[in-house]
Amino acid sequence: MNNYVSFKVDNKSAFKPFDCGDKDLNEFLLEKSKHYNEELLATTIVFENDVKTIAYYSIFNDSLDIEQFSFSSKNAIKRLIRKLVPHPKRHLKSFPAIKIRRLAVCKNLQKSGLGRKIMDNVINYDIEQNEKCACKFIIVDAYKKSLRYYENMGFEYLSDNDLNENTRQIYLDISPYVNAKREQKYIVDKKIQ
Repeated sequence: MNNYVSFKVDNKSAFKPFDCGDKDLNEFLLEKSKHYNEELLATTIVFENDVKTIAYYSIFNDSLDIEQFSFSSKNAIKRLIRKLVPHPKRHLKSFPAIKIRRLAVCKNLQKSGLGRKIMDNVINYDIEQNEKCACKFIIVDAYKKSLRYYENMGFEYLSDNDLNENTRQIYLDISPYVNAKREQKYIVDKKIQ
């Protein structure tokens, strides 16, 4: 798992064989990722070793738009917003986010910890982006078979209205990660003074 290289997909990228066990995820990487990059619709990062592609993820800028989802009541929306934004700016209904379009690990490395490393990479990217442009959430329309993975990473469900759907809208608030980095920087800056 340590012997791999990563690269950003562009129109000249060549892919080594890849199979994560899901036809749609395989096809996205091998047939669509270049087009999405060229059209500025998603950025795809690929991890490969000497023999094959071992994983990839694809992200783009988005927003978590509370009003596009149906809730059981206006009170349910208000409770969610209070949870998402624990301060007076609760009038907001849309929040800046990075969306994971696709994330896949080859079959023989699933459950090896590589998915966690990839998610750490996405979180660190999000933290870095917050130095330039605010981004509060990482969001995913997750396949049902991947929900446990995201739950273990700390993602939460936006609502229960998609409970019987093939995908569920989930989110991770990265505020604790950004705040921890800010605190770490503050401690380092204090030591330098």
